[in-house]
Amino acid sequence: MSSTLIALLLAILMLLAAVAGATWSARCNKGDTTSPNGLSAVETGLFGLLGLLLAFTFSGAASRFDNRASLLVDAANALHGVILRADLYPPAERNALRTDLRAYLETQIAFYEQEHDAAARNAITARSDILQAQIWQKVAAWSREPANAFASTQTTNALDRAFSLAASRQIAAQARMPHAIVWLLFIMAIATAYTSGYVHGANGRFSWAGYLGFALLTAMVVYVTLDLDNPGQGLIRRDVQEYSFTALRSLLTTP
Repeated sequence: MSSTLIALLLAILMLLAAVAGATWSARCNKGDTTSPNGLSAVETGLFGLLGLLLAFTFSGAASRFDNRASLLVDAANALHGVILRADLYPPAERNALRTDLRAYLETQIAFYEQEHDAAARNAITARSDILQAQIWQKVAAWSREPANAFASTQTTNALDRAFSLAASRQIAAQARMPHAIVWLLFIMAIATAYTSGYVHGANGRFSWAGYLGFALLTAMVVYVTLDLDNPGQGLIRRDVQEYSFTALRSLLTTP
């Protein structure tokens, strides 16, 4: 489900729950103009618990978003270092290495574009692993030649860092908010709306505008939280960080 659909569904369910609570309270407390005894404290507790849960989930999603963005820039910078070190080799080796690096760069860019498609992401990862092995074998073979000793020492260290960051990026891309937490958010938000509607429905203080605003604001927070956890599917993207990868294309097309 998209973040927009989940947030819209939550807002509708919360509003319906508040109306159901107010309707049931009005039936059970006819003639009683006071709030149901004991439920005001429960309402306050549920509001506090819902706010705490929203804060923790938002913080976790923002942390994962920042981690993925940092890994993007670090991985691009590491690959940039490998591309520069290719110039340390003689022309034949340099051209062969740059050709492989160009293909490898395209897999890193494609991984970002297909990050939310599991099948495509796995295919890109497999292709990337093959290219990594191919590049490493070439550099390892060239390192046995005394003339390439300095170039190979510099390049192997840069390759190790670039490949390690690429693996970290792939793992971080799969880190998502557990579905159990999303379900818990739904249950807590609906339970809070129902309880609040029940408390205020008995004394005729139920406000459609107030509960509509509460449902929409809660849904907006949930939407932003889910969008942070799945950047690229909604309004939030990492295009600025991804530019650090796409900018390397011009470096590899330069003779």
